[in-house]
Amino acid sequence: MAFKRWILLGLTAVIFTGCSTDTEKQEKKNVTQQNEQKQETPSKNEDELSFNDSSQASDDTELTEINKTVEDPDGTVTLKKYAKPGEEQKSDLISLTIAEVKVLDYAPSLDLIDFFHGYTEKDKFPYVRVNVRIKNNGKENVHFNPVSEIKTDQGETVTWEDDFYLEKLNGELKPGEEKVGSLGFIIDETDPEKIKNVTITSSEVLNDKKKKIADPLTFKVDF
Repeated sequence: MAFKRWILLGLTAVIFTGCSTDTEKQEKKNVTQQNEQKQETPSKNEDELSFNDSSQASDDTELTEINKTVEDPDGTVTLKKYAKPGEEQKSDLISLTIAEVKVLDYAPSLDLIDFFHGYTEKDKFPYVRVNVRIKNNGKENVHFNPVSEIKTDQGETVTWEDDFYLEKLNGELKPGEEKVGSLGFIIDETDPEKIKNVTITSSEVLNDKKKKIADPLTFKVDF
């Protein structure tokens, strides 16, 4: 009887081990299939650019409807013109994409008025927001400003020195480096209701010796 019990125990152990092994194999197979499915399914946002809220202005990141207004602790902003060109141009080692351009009417909060008095005497004003992506495709450092100048169709010109977003997009780009961000320029001599287009010009591309290696890029953006 004892011998039969040992045989039954042995058979039970073999059966249990076999079942456990089969279960483990199936679990591994399921995990492998799940991983393969994840790898085969591309991210929907893979090629989309995201731009952050500026600490100097009201959050307009989701604002795409004309004459829609957003109010937050930084003030009140209304979208007057909107374009999403998504245009990329290349100049030697540099590629520059103008992703979005907005013309906004802005009334900053009281705590920001002094900051903006360094740019304009007005307490309410229109400005242009330009969302860009820059990439150094080469193997050497370059120096580049994505927006050196903006001209409105009403004759007003602003330059890189007028940018109040201050996201440090200008200057050196290391080999392979990419920058994504926004620039903001007050256009208080332009009527935002009547503006039809702006012309955006980048700087020249310079090397580490500050010698020109490529011409500026120019984009005309229609609203």
